[in-house]
Parts: sequence; structure tokens; C-alpha cells
Amino acid sequence: MCRRRRRNRISTVIAMLERLHERMDHMATQEQVDAIAARIESAVSGLRADIEALKAAHPELDLSGLEGRVADLEGLDAENPAPVPEPAPEPGEQS
Repeated sequence: MCRRRRRNRISTVIAMLERLHERMDHMATQEQVDAIAARIESAVSGLRADIEALKAAHPELDLSGLEGRVADLEGLDAENPAPVPEPAPEPGEQS
């Protein structure tokens, strides 16, 4: 019975490792994350431009709610800045 339990534990650990490996295969690369961040930044800039165009075309409209939501998005970006990459080691240095 002890061997059976040990085999079950080993099987469980192997299954967990396989699931972890599958998850790692589906993780984004840094390049993909950077591309997503660039798309978001572009979208926020586009929203700002659209709001400015609406204000110019319809000065009677109160667009403060829209401006506030865009500012919230920009604030989230400021609260979570992209990590600064560490400099590459000089030739001959070990990392």
C-alpha cells in the first residue's frame, strides 16, 4: 500500500509539472508584452485626439467624464511603469 501511495504522489507531481510546462509554453514573451503596451499607448493617444476633436466641433458638450477616464488610464500607466532593463554585462564580465 505504501508503494501505491508513493506512485500516486509521483503521478500527481508529474501531472503538476506537465501542467506547469504547458502554462509556460503559453506565456507571453517580452516582445509581445512590449507590443501590447505600445498598442495601449497608441489607443490612449488616439482617445485624447478624438476628445480634442469633439471639443473643437462641439464646444457645448461636457467631455470631462471622458477626459477623466482617459486620465485614469494614463494614471494606471504611470503607477505601473515598464521595468528598466538591466544593462548588458561588459565583454569579459560574468553575469
